[in-house]
Formats: sequence, C-alpha cells, structure tokens
Amino acid sequence: MKFIKLSLVFICSFGMVSTAGADRYAWSADGNQHDYDDVHASPMAIALIATDGKADKLVHFEFNNHIGNNNNGQARDHEDNVREAASRYGVPSNVLFDLNGNNNLANAAALHLGSVIDASSANDKLWLGCAGPMETCWRGIDAAQNSNEQFVIAITHSQWNNNHSDTSQLAHTWNDIVADFNVDARWIANQNQQAFKSPVNDWNWLTQGLGPNENWLFGAVTTGGPNGKKGDASDAGMMWYALNGGTDDKPTMNEVEAFFRNAGGSSSSSSSSGSTSSSGGPNGECSNNNQCNAIYDGNLQPGWSVLKCNTTTGVCRCQNGSGTKTQCAAVVAGGSSSSSSSSSSSSSSSSSSSSSSSGGPNGECSNNNQCNAIYDGNLQSGWSVLKCNTNTGVCRCQNTSGTKAQCIAVTN
Repeated sequence: MKFIKLSLVFICSFGMVSTAGADRYAWSADGNQHDYDDVHASPMAIALIATDGKADKLVHFEFNNHIGNNNNGQARDHEDNVREAASRYGVPSNVLFDLNGNNNLANAAALHLGSVIDASSANDKLWLGCAGPMETCWRGIDAAQNSNEQFVIAITHSQWNNNHSDTSQLAHTWNDIVADFNVDARWIANQNQQAFKSPVNDWNWLTQGLGPNENWLFGAVTTGGPNGKKGDASDAGMMWYALNGGTDDKPTMNEVEAFFRNAGGSSSSSSSSGSTSSSGGPNGECSNNNQCNAIYDGNLQPGWSVLKCNTTTGVCRCQNGSGTKTQCAAVVAGGSSSSSSSSSSSSSSSSSSSSSSSGGPNGECSNNNQCNAIYDGNLQSGWSVLKCNTNTGVCRCQNTSGTKAQCIAVTN
C-alpha cells in the first residue's frame, strides 16, 4: 500500500471556504442511496465555492459514491442537480465524476483524485470534503504517489458517514483515513444542527432579488425527496467551513444570506429591464441572436463567443475556439451572471421564468411531451429525448451509444 502526504483539504461533507492563497478544493458525496440530503447539498456546495470566486479552484467533484448499492432514480436526481449547478456556476465538466455506485468508476475517480493530491504542496493545499461513506476518499488518498498527505485537509461532520459500510465495497471508515494517512483530519460540528439544514421557508431569500441561478438553487435545495429532507443541504456546511479557512462550523442563515447578497448573486444589475415572460423558451433569456449578443458580447471568459439563441428553450449558446458548446451563462467572465447591461430576461425578480408552473425546480418539464416539444429537432447529431425527470423538472436525453445527459447540454 502506498500512502501519501498532500496539501489538500479533504472534506467528507464539503463546506464553504474563504481561505487566502492558492488552495484548491475537492468533494466526495453519496446521494445515490439512503439519505436524499446530498441531492440538495451538492448544488449548494458548488454555488458556495463559485460565489466565493473560486470555481476554478474546485478540482475534483465526485458524487453518487455509495458503492455496491445504487438507487437509480435518486442517483439521476443527484446527477441532474450537480451538472446543472456546474453549468450555471462555471465549474468545468471535466472535474465532475458520477460514480453511480459503481466500483470501477470509483477506482477511476480515485486515480484522478490521487493526481490532484500529487499536485499539492505547502503553498497549494487541498481541502477535501467527505460527504458520504469514506471508502472513495480513502482510495483517492491512497492512489497518490507523492508523500504529500500533510497538505490534505480532510473534513467530515457526520458519524453516519464516518462508519457507514453496508456493502462489501465500502471497506474503509473515517478512522482508517486518520490511522492510515498523515492528513489534517477534521471532524467538525454536526451540520444537521446548523443553517444548511433548515425548513423550506427559511431559504426563500434565494428567490428575492439575487438572480436566476439562485432562483434555480432554491428549487434544487427544497424540491425532491421526503418532506423531512426538503431544505436539507447540511453537507454544504463543510464547504462553508473550508471557504472560511476552517474557522466557522456553526453558520447561521443570516450569515449565509449575507454572503450571497454581498457577492451580488448571479443577477444582472438593477438596470436590467427585460421580462422573462415575453422572450420565449423556459429560461426566457432570448428569442433571437441579437439579444444574446447584447447580453454577452464583451462579458465572456477568454476564448468564448456567442453562437446563437436556441429559440425553443430561450437559452443563449456559446462556443470556444476548440468547438466546445455550452450555455453562455456558464462562461461569463468572473462568474455565471449575465452582464449588467442586459436588457433581456435575466433580471432577478423574474428569473423563475414563464414555465415555472410546469413542475420541478428547473420548471423545464412535468411530462415527456414537454421535452419533445422543446428539444425535437434541436439536439446534436445522434441524440434524442429520453424522458422528463419529474422530480427535478429536467429533460433527459440519450445518444445512440446509450450515454445519457441533460438535454440542454446537447442542444445544437
């Protein structure tokens, strides 16, 4: 067995971090079996790190890590929320690893996490959030080749996660991480008793004057799962802890709200005068290419340019020099917001769009026919509509080789 030392903060239920310097962040969550809270916590963790201006410092994000026992429907809900949050908040897809409860996928993700650890140093630590059973965190640390364990900050908050081992593949616990590696192991306050696990109504501020991404985030945190889990994003408290440099493991809701408001949310400025109801498409961002140019020209990350308005979905699409395509909102310079000069539909007060009544936090669909109406004829070659995920309101598509994705990610 090869053990390692690294400059990494490993959070087994990742929280928000405001550390100075070049530190990076990694996350490992379940969500594909038992508790539904990760389906809510993962998008919140992504929103926290991106709103703190560190989306580019999130270097590994694995989810559905309950190996050997997978709830397919719950795993899909989790994947939808993770990929949508990453798209909205500017996290690149190549750091996302959907393990889907599969042992081989877990091993592949461990190799990537090991390489991230190998890149760590005293001046570039890694905060690793362990938000699920500890097996995949243990494997990732063990996969690293360099003796850099001392630069890893591994974080947990949950006794259940620490000891959970109800399949033969879940062979290692938190105590094994502490015993086998020279990491900075931190068991912080139980986040089930802090702000990130709160009643649905306590999250209403996300819909009040911040922006379209926070409107979506409200649905992602409060929709799906049993009633006792709606509003439960408890694991995200570890991201908060990490982003605050390991100084705050008992956040209040007032502090969380102030953080988002002080950062300005994802909304365009108050000068935005458009209305979502008239632009067409579930997002109501555009009805023609000129609107996309007006919103995003001069406001995109280097190498990106406006491609077109998808008039069926009302989404502006952008493309980079290597031909990669994505929603323009995901590649805005400095974050995921539309520009302050936007005259279209992205003002925060109306960002829930005209289709919010169609069900699910995204409001894209409540049945398969709606997905067909939106995407038929608008998908990349080889892709077709599969179904509407009625829990998340997301249309799912599939290609000829069986790969599945959100339809919005594979539009022309």
